Amino acid sequence: MKIRALPALTLSLLSLLAIPAVAAQADVRIATVDVARIINEVPDAVAKKEELDAASEKAKAKLEAKGKELQALQEKLEKAKVSPDSKEAENFRNQARDFERMRADAKAELEKKFMKMNKEISEKVMSKIESYAKSHDYDLVLDKSEKFRGPVLFGEKSADITDDIIKMLK
Repeated sequence: MKIRALPALTLSLLSLLAIPAVAAQADVRIATVDVARIINEVPDAVAKKEELDAASEKAKAKLEAKGKELQALQEKLEKAKVSPDSKEAENFRNQARDFERMRADAKAELEKKFMKMNKEISEKVMSKIESYAKSHDYDLVLDKSEKFRGPVLFGEKSADITDDIIKMLK
């Protein structure tokens, strides 16, 4: 009984070994794309970055003004040799705490805006890459943004679809 099963097992193993050879002969189309470059060059992303920079500058100016105001108050209190237990000193400490909260809130708000912007742009870029790949029959698209740690160590320029994606997003 064991002898009859051996040819069937051998035949099964040989057929399994042949499958990768057949799959290797199929044309697999691979493209590379520099996602970081796209995100930095697409007009929507540039506009959103400028908007974020403006919000950052506005918050920075507001914080600097409040910081100078607090510094002036501190110097005034030091010159007057105000007691640490006085109402003026307590008022200063309250303003300093409010300033720190204001700084933390501004930082959190900017981070929130950045994350939202980054998500919107990334989703739009990934959607365009996917639709381009499907319409041009690519089986695999690899991100080559990271030169030394990314998945692409080498890629022909002809396989790079970055410029095509940028054109689609303009």
